[in-house]
Amino acid sequence: MNYNAKQHSYEEIREAIIDIITRASNVPEQWASLIRELEIELAKRDGVASLDLSSIYGSQTMHPYDRELARDAFWDLFRQGMITLGINDMNAAWPWFRLSHLGKTELLAQNPLRFHDASTFIALVKGQVQDISSEALGYLYEAAGAFYADLLLSSCVMIGVAAEAEFVRLVDAAAAHPTHGSRFNAAQKAEFIGSKVTKFRQALDAMRPDLPKAIVENLEVLMTIQAVIRTARNEAGHPVATVVTRQQVYVFLQLFVDMARQMMLLRQVLS
Repeated sequence: MNYNAKQHSYEEIREAIIDIITRASNVPEQWASLIRELEIELAKRDGVASLDLSSIYGSQTMHPYDRELARDAFWDLFRQGMITLGINDMNAAWPWFRLSHLGKTELLAQNPLRFHDASTFIALVKGQVQDISSEALGYLYEAAGAFYADLLLSSCVMIGVAAEAEFVRLVDAAAAHPTHGSRFNAAQKAEFIGSKVTKFRQALDAMRPDLPKAIVENLEVLMTIQAVIRTARNEAGHPVATVVTRQQVYVFLQLFVDMARQMMLLRQVLS
């Protein structure tokens, strides 16, 4: 057992397993093979690609906690109906396994927000938010890089700054609207981001009847995500005993994508 190995979050391990079992070829069919492939995949994602990865087999490079999280993730996928035990009638029991019919049709479409390094995260963001600003992208690249370097507080701060940059763009676009722009003047002129959020929300509430139904339905989600990210940034940026986990920051990165996409759609309506 290698307790000095890097630990990964449940989400990272689960997404790595999904990538392995849904790939086009060389899909493992037994638990031991899956663990070996997961060990290699995590090593690649941690920047060990320059080494001879074939030497990793059986070398116990994974942290023991990662191996246990892998078991949890596997059986969670089984309980969700994504994995079926047994590969065929000739090998119908554990430790053989395969994707179920549901897994084949659902897993790839279930969560498009999968990433394993800063570059794939940025590509994901650009794919979901086509008009994202270069300023936000710069902060996001640092946020993802800090996450993979285990600089979790730094990552939280950068995610928050990127979210603020996109929110200010949204306020400015709304204030320039030829019909409703005056409603957002107070939000645009507010000095602090918290005041901007409050006044922007008040302006939106006043014009709900004029907004498309899809925008109104997602408004609560958008404001909740924005509040979560802003709180995480504020707590991480102050000299207090803030504790943040890799699992939380991984979720924050994914939440940012959903939030930025909703802001883009709202910006299109209000521009």
